[in-house]
Amino acid sequence: MKSLLAALALVLTPALAAAQDFTVVGLDGKARTLTAAQMADMPRESVKLAGKKTYEGPVLAYVLREAGAPSGARLHGPAMRTYVVVRAKDGFAAVLSLAETDKDFSNGLAILADKVDGQPLSERDGPYRLVVDGDLKGSRSVWGATSAELKTAD
Repeated sequence: MKSLLAALALVLTPALAAAQDFTVVGLDGKARTLTAAQMADMPRESVKLAGKKTYEGPVLAYVLREAGAPSGARLHGPAMRTYVVVRAKDGFAAVLSLAETDKDFSNGLAILADKVDGQPLSERDGPYRLVVDGDLKGSRSVWGATSAELKTAD
């Protein structure tokens, strides 16, 4: 019985790990897949959504930097037309300007939460949930987030 459980764990582990991957697409059109381990190693913050639950996860700005997103002093001029589309596994999407994700431009904070109130997200809400500090409603809180794509407005 133990060997059957061990074999099952070996088979399911890659599938569970793949479910935690997050894809980020840069302005160059190249997709980069970040593993759950890579996401866990990024700087993390906590955000209270609409004054209720506390979400914790990697800061969106650091995830976007993996795709070459400009930040800080490099975020000026034409780069100010850059926006990010965060997409969910069910097709829902929300848009933020790149400046909204940068601490040099915004007092708010956007994270890709993987925990809520200290517990892992539910299967419905995971693998990640976009949470934007300061939002009064959860309408931009993309649950089931699987990707983010950088784009430039005309």
